[in-house]
Amino acid sequence: MEVVVLTPEETRPLRHKVLWPHIEKTEDCVIDIDHREDAIHLGAIHNDQIVGICSLFEMTTPKLDDEKQYRLRAMATDPDVRGTGAGRAIVEKALEIIASKGYDVLWCDARKVALGFYGRMGFDRIDEWYEVRNIGPHQLMFYRFNANAE
Repeated sequence: MEVVVLTPEETRPLRHKVLWPHIEKTEDCVIDIDHREDAIHLGAIHNDQIVGICSLFEMTTPKLDDEKQYRLRAMATDPDVRGTGAGRAIVEKALEIIASKGYDVLWCDARKVALGFYGRMGFDRIDEWYEVRNIGPHQLMFYRFNANAE
């Protein structure tokens, strides 16, 4: 599965289909920082179609003490290709990119249904539930690049 850099606009159809079907129009499936200089948007390509996406932003959470943090947001895989490795390929590429930039941790707000996926990818979690408006319960999950970090 090939993973490529996308424009924010190219992520919107899957954001709408998989993550935010409650939003009326695909073109409204934006994150307010999509065009920030540090933003990275990735997509898994299968049969010339974008079948998986994620967006990465330099952001910190007070729940982690790591100095240099990046956040993974809006991760989605088309239901028609789940289980084919698209999600794994995207996260592996994201980890590679963020590690190469010298960051300490990649973190995300994970939906209940995604906890197992991120766990299998080597992410740890903070066992505290919180509600994301219009979406549902989440837990913070994180991948530390330096296993000895506290």
